[in-house]
Amino acid sequence: MKNLILSFLTLCFIPLHAQVISEFKAADVIALNTPDSCQVSVDALGRYFSKAFKEDALKARAIYTWTAMNIFYDVANMGKTNAATPFNDLVEHTMQTRTGICQGYASVFKALCDACAIRAYIINGYIRQNGNISNLSHAWVIAVIDTSYYGFDPTWGGGFMDSGGYTKQFNEQFFMIRPADLIKDHMPFDPLWECLNYPVSNSDFNSEKTTAAAGTPFFSYADSIKTYQSLDFKDQCQAALRRVESAGLLNNLIRDWADYLRACIVNEKNNTANAVKAKYSKQFNDAVVSYNNCIYAFNQYVDYWNRGFTPLKPEPEITSMLQLCYSYLDSCKRSLSEVVAVDADMKQRTDQLQLAIDVARENMNKQKVFLKIYFNTDPQSRPLLFKNYNGAGFPTNK
Repeated sequence: MKNLILSFLTLCFIPLHAQVISEFKAADVIALNTPDSCQVSVDALGRYFSKAFKEDALKARAIYTWTAMNIFYDVANMGKTNAATPFNDLVEHTMQTRTGICQGYASVFKALCDACAIRAYIINGYIRQNGNISNLSHAWVIAVIDTSYYGFDPTWGGGFMDSGGYTKQFNEQFFMIRPADLIKDHMPFDPLWECLNYPVSNSDFNSEKTTAAAGTPFFSYADSIKTYQSLDFKDQCQAALRRVESAGLLNNLIRDWADYLRACIVNEKNNTANAVKAKYSKQFNDAVVSYNNCIYAFNQYVDYWNRGFTPLKPEPEITSMLQLCYSYLDSCKRSLSEVVAVDADMKQRTDQLQLAIDVARENMNKQKVFLKIYFNTDPQSRPLLFKNYNGAGFPTNK
């Protein structure tokens, strides 16, 4: 009876596997015959594939096939991998020119995954070809299909290099690869992206050992990836650098990647510092604008005062002229209170503005007293008050 059950399971597996292959082939046909109007952008392609397929695996197959067959390898720039190139710029350039090196292929693949709501990550690392470790770094993609992590290498899926140059030839071998198989020739700089519970070390990979050494501790990569996603870019780089260094800087490619991560960390710190400085500079400038509005309004009041409050306005209107000055000055004070002097120059400017605020408030307070006296004085005697110029808080050289 046991043998009968095994035979039945085997018979069921064969048509199921054949069906999957058939669906992938159908996805290939659709991808290769995508209307030109749907190939003008990543978004257009994403909408087309999302409409054509419901399952993520079939969307990923169409993305893989389209990328592998529509992007041509840029032989002239082989070896000029630059992970610092902005993602969107690289995607746009690769889509426009339909040429690129591995990073271009991987970036377009990820962008299409994003457009199809498939979680994907660009992975940087080094590779083994024909039994030898390549002296060039490489980029590929890890994507999540039905909660499982798989590798995709659209660069290798689109052709190969030989003594005659680059040959365009579709290869489905590098589509949806299990991490245990991908590690045979693809080693991420960051061991997190091996996506293995028992990661292979750099030294083992170099020795063509593709299973973890005995005693390798269990590594919950899925949980670690969730944690990685929750971090900002600087913290991601710091965590990656710790893992890379712990795994061993065994070759120049790994060392270069570690240097790249260090540079990213420094840049992010500088960017953060610059962003903070820009934030406080804006707040300071807002304070200056409010101060200038205050001085303008106060000068309007002074001009009216110099004319002896003629033509005569209602008392509330005169009061509101001075109240407007206070309103602007209070706004200035609030903005300035939020400014942190991040350097000596900012400290000097905030001190100068604070002094100007104090002077302006003192003059306004004198005018506040003057108005109280003015409004409590007999209207016929009010013109005499303006002769007390110094008492009103104005310059002596009237």
